[in-house]
Amino acid sequence: MVQTRAPDGDLVCLHGFTQNRFAMVKDFVGTLAPLYRRIWFVDCPGHGATPIGPNEPNQFFDALGTIAPHFDLFGYSMGGRLALWMLATHPGVIERAVIVSAHLGITSTEARLTRQSSDELLAQRLDSLPYTAGLGSHNLAFKTFLEEWNQAPLFGDRTLTESDIRLRLMNRPSQLAGALRSYGTGQQPDLTPSLGDTTTQLLYLFGANDAVYRAMADRARQLSTCEVQMIDQAAHDVLHDQPGTVAEVMAHFLR
Repeated sequence: MVQTRAPDGDLVCLHGFTQNRFAMVKDFVGTLAPLYRRIWFVDCPGHGATPIGPNEPNQFFDALGTIAPHFDLFGYSMGGRLALWMLATHPGVIERAVIVSAHLGITSTEARLTRQSSDELLAQRLDSLPYTAGLGSHNLAFKTFLEEWNQAPLFGDRTLTESDIRLRLMNRPSQLAGALRSYGTGQQPDLTPSLGDTTTQLLYLFGANDAVYRAMADRARQLSTCEVQMIDQAAHDVLHDQPGTVAEVMAHFLR
């Protein structure tokens, strides 16, 4: 949590898969500090210091609900899915939300089952990776997985720095596997019907080079309280590709 000199307000930030709470600090604090008394950078379940609980993601949502009676919420990719999921299950808690490159939920039962199967295969691979706490050479198999994950076409030409990799190595492969099994995209319900009545003001951002989530943005436009904006020269990870632009767009919306 970052304490600022602003008189009031809380913002909670949720990161993407394989990241942790440190992923967005340098991009957001300077721009958003004037708007909030406290900015919370939170490890999602199965990442960083937050273990997978027996009732995820509801256990996580209940914990977030203790931060303040009302707060604003930011979520990228997996964190954006969790943010939308919390909006659907905890109405009235979140006043405004910025959602980046996040899935609203698979609508077809058959497609959801297919995604559950692919998530399980990925979880099994993570479970098979040897891991020892720390950043040493004994975690080369996990590092190789993270580098391969980065090469997915969804991320365009994104290149992770050694610092990016070190942050991701702070996670445990078995906990990431637990995250997939507990609240992966295959486990998430279609949130569109539940969000149809939300009073939370939403901003949905997506990258111009992200064809998959361009279609998701069209679904977001159907929500009555949702504004949609495309970020130029960005793929799925718009925070990596255009961090300054995202921070400024967020600040304008959240003011």
